[in-house]
Amino acid sequence: METQVRTPQMVFMQPQRLIVPLFQRPYVWNQETQWEPLWEDVKRVAERVTAEPNGKHQPHFLGAVVLQQMPNQAGLMQQRTIIDGQQRLTTLQLLLDALSAQLIEAKALPCAARIEPLVTNAEPFCSKAEDRFKVWPTNRDRPAFNEVMAASAPVNHSSLKHRNERMVQAHRYFSEQVGEWLNMGGTDLVQIRAAAIERAARELVQLVVIDLAVDENAQEIFETLNARGAQLTAADLIKNFIFQRLLEADADVERSYEQYWKEFETGFWEVEVSVGRFRHPRSSVFLNHWLIAQTGEEVVAREVFDRFKRFADHDAGLSMQELLKRLHAAAAVYRNFIESASKESGLVDRLGLFGYPRGVREC
Repeated sequence: METQVRTPQMVFMQPQRLIVPLFQRPYVWNQETQWEPLWEDVKRVAERVTAEPNGKHQPHFLGAVVLQQMPNQAGLMQQRTIIDGQQRLTTLQLLLDALSAQLIEAKALPCAARIEPLVTNAEPFCSKAEDRFKVWPTNRDRPAFNEVMAASAPVNHSSLKHRNERMVQAHRYFSEQVGEWLNMGGTDLVQIRAAAIERAARELVQLVVIDLAVDENAQEIFETLNARGAQLTAADLIKNFIFQRLLEADADVERSYEQYWKEFETGFWEVEVSVGRFRHPRSSVFLNHWLIAQTGEEVVAREVFDRFKRFADHDAGLSMQELLKRLHAAAAVYRNFIESASKESGLVDRLGLFGYPRGVREC
């Protein structure tokens, strides 16, 4: 395991692909909590550079990420799996691409040319279209990411098919903020400000990068970083656990995801519902209920992931593939129960009558 402090230029400059495993959660960062603070950090550094272009400026720390090397054939582009920090790395790519587009629009072409290699792999290294991207997100986010990152400058975000997706909204937010900042001092200062924001984004923000070797235990590190802090939901952690095990068993994880897990990342399952005094995504509530039914034990929300691991490893007596199939089948029954019990008008069948009104509250 190697740990280094790196700038975005050091992280993204070389031809490589940083791949988000399909079993990680989709992109969830938002403007208020993450995009705006990130932009404020970059803007603050850029304003220091504007005030003293030749001065020595302290870098700004953006957090840590964990990567794991993947085996690859000699001569092919290097690949790494993002174990932790996919939200941060993806957002940085969106910011850098938005910055590049705005620099092109401002006719600051040398600055844009220095940003471009941080978001796009050179064509000679690409064997397929998606190889151009430095970061490749999880399945659900790929269409939106691909569309906005491949759009030509100036990007018309309103015309994009995935304009309502978070990634497109993030790209739009950063584009608007950069454009406004570049023009704040009038046309005479645009090129000076362009050089400052380019330098700030490329050289003066830093990440701690933990780089794991191929044979190091990524799952253990992922759990240590996330489970204790309760920043991920039970469904996020269980998804990671299941598909990491399937990957280790050489299963077709893409097919398993499409058939048995993709449904959990739709609106019905992502909506937060009240359970007692707290709110949880419905997928996590379902997994809690399912685990209680399987074990006959009381399982509180904060213990769902740990109990699921013990159940899968010691109690179930099933392969991970079979366990995933059973979860999928039970989820269909659970959804039918909730939807039948949630009708506010019209005829209610026996299932709906049994669940009403408790099914409406899910508690």
